[in-house]
Amino acid sequence: MKKQPKIDGFFKRKHIEVTSSVPDYNIETITYENRSGSPRIETIDNEVDISTLERDPGLRPQIWNYPVNQHDEIRRAYINVGPYQPILSKYPKSGSVTHQRSFQSSWFKLFPSWLEYSPVKDAAFCLPCYLFNKPSGHSGKNAFTLEGFQSWKKVRDGKNCSFLNHEGKDPNSPHKIAEISCLDLMNQSQHIQKVVENYSSQQIADNRLQLKATIEAVR
Repeated sequence: MKKQPKIDGFFKRKHIEVTSSVPDYNIETITYENRSGSPRIETIDNEVDISTLERDPGLRPQIWNYPVNQHDEIRRAYINVGPYQPILSKYPKSGSVTHQRSFQSSWFKLFPSWLEYSPVKDAAFCLPCYLFNKPSGHSGKNAFTLEGFQSWKKVRDGKNCSFLNHEGKDPNSPHKIAEISCLDLMNQSQHIQKVVENYSSQQIADNRLQLKATIEAVR
């Protein structure tokens, strides 16, 4: 039985020079230039028959596009490396000429467990919702999973902040259910590993007992 994959087994860090100093948010710091510079999660698990998983949420395929028997392994890979939160020297501005706005890296600190940013689409995404998202024709439901969120002016809107509304106040909101699903998936994996380790220890003890009994019988 293989051990639980670790982050180093999935993601190969790239040493890319950053044009300005930024706070340490315990995430990878990159300066985005083009699509070819988008980092990947490198898989070494034979149960996943693809060589790489795309990190940029604007480029990666939806979970339902992968074979069903690979979904959990792919989810674990993304959970292990965490949400994609690139710190750029400058984010693109959008909106009217007089009131242009852009994504802010400080938002990563406010929503560290789920908020992602795609340099390709200049849009925000949600990692847990992406991992447990299902096909839907509802545009609003796909804002943080498929299409990407770009209305930056709605982020600084107090209680009406779009990021807070996405999380939802209801414990059974789609976002919170997705977060619980992530925890359950990882806890399930750890529980299975623990059971297997205990079972293996019991097997070793039984084998030693049998060997000792055989030696005593020969004597």
